[in-house]
Amino acid sequence: MTATATAPANEAPEFLGVFSPQRAGALAGVSGDQIGQWARYGLIRPTIYEGRPANRYAFYDVAEAIVVHWLREQRFDYDSIHHAIRVARDDHPQWPLIRGKLGVARHTVESDRDRGVIVQRAADGSYVEIGKAGDQIVLKPELLDFAQDMLRSGGWLAYHLKLDRIEVDPSKLGGAPVLAGSRWPVERVARIAADNEGRTILIEEYQLDEIDVEQAVRWSDAADRLTTH
Repeated sequence: MTATATAPANEAPEFLGVFSPQRAGALAGVSGDQIGQWARYGLIRPTIYEGRPANRYAFYDVAEAIVVHWLREQRFDYDSIHHAIRVARDDHPQWPLIRGKLGVARHTVESDRDRGVIVQRAADGSYVEIGKAGDQIVLKPELLDFAQDMLRSGGWLAYHLKLDRIEVDPSKLGGAPVLAGSRWPVERVARIAADNEGRTILIEEYQLDEIDVEQAVRWSDAADRLTTH
């Protein structure tokens, strides 16, 4: 069992949030078990704490999990992702997937048109393919910087459900998803809104917007479904 020391919060704001495997998974659009598997495979790292009873992840760890999920959706295999991480880690030992100058492009060769390639920015500003020896395809990539923006806007679930009233701020409530501009945790709102009386209290007594309440319920329902698959 090992614990990872963290830098002072005022020097490293990325360490302010502390995410359990379940919460990290919900924000990355996968189960907590999948997050654990990715950590064991070395695709992401639990920067805050690694060991029993459960790993604890930092904000940037979760952003990298979003990148891994997205790459898998783009049909990249684990070997390709591992290789890209190893290359990027030479210059960026911590969070190589989001700090390394990596991107994604498509081959222009007809036979490889559907094959994605992970590319790295060269010193001259161009991008070259990482991976197999041979032709190095120089392309303008689809950058992976989107991961942090997606996470701050409620993560994978909020993005794909088109929920725009949820935010994740690592300096607010430990990074728990909250209703935008408030300190209302999404999961708490969803629990209270589980029955009509609770929903009425939120809207009439606490002056929450009905759309905010509905989005909190939808996000939490989707997160719960991840734990049952």
